[in-house]
Amino acid sequence: MATSELIEALQALAHERKIDEFYLIERLEASLAKSYQHILDLEWDARVTIDRQTGRIYVYELVPVGEPDEETGEWSEFEERDVTPNDVSRIAAQNAKGVIASIVREAGRQSIYEEFSDRVGDLVTGTVLQGTPDFTIIKIRDGVEAELPHYDQKRNPGERNERPAGEHYRHNQRLKVLIIDVRDPNSDAPKTRGEQARPAIVVSRTHPDLIRRLFEIEVPEIYDGMV
Repeated sequence: MATSELIEALQALAHERKIDEFYLIERLEASLAKSYQHILDLEWDARVTIDRQTGRIYVYELVPVGEPDEETGEWSEFEERDVTPNDVSRIAAQNAKGVIASIVREAGRQSIYEEFSDRVGDLVTGTVLQGTPDFTIIKIRDGVEAELPHYDQKRNPGERNERPAGEHYRHNQRLKVLIIDVRDPNSDAPKTRGEQARPAIVVSRTHPDLIRRLFEIEVPEIYDGMV
């Protein structure tokens, strides 16, 4: 892919996905810097710049100048040594796919968080998609999935178990579940194991509010506050 084609593709994708074009390019530059440091086996850190007009890519090795700080041991000044390889565009195109996929995935999780963060405590009906020994994935609607965790808490003390004892689910089975958590992709809190690959919505079949909500559906007087 030629550099001009790369920048045009990035601009088109940014418009289609409603992602800031400059943010997308900056993320790609950061990703390329890490890749080139490894590919070129550089002794020092790399910096990559992409010309916003032409799409031309430059790779620099940041070589320290002078002496490091006596207290921190870090350098404050660097000399940029041009180490741009001949096949810079090909490697950039490969990296772009991964960076774009990551940004789209993050945007999707943010969209789900914004839609469902105010719905914690809601009763919803979903369809079982697949199960593992540790959790069941439930489709809430097209494009939105939830996790019903049922971890063995002796082996995974930090995880949840939201499945009643003895319950097992089959593919396409419809379940009523309670939303108990929606993971914030921008939270600074410690991440759960494999969180980025797991659904943002967590649901329960054991929470006390699930029974209350089910009774509200079956007995209108409870919902109206008469009972």
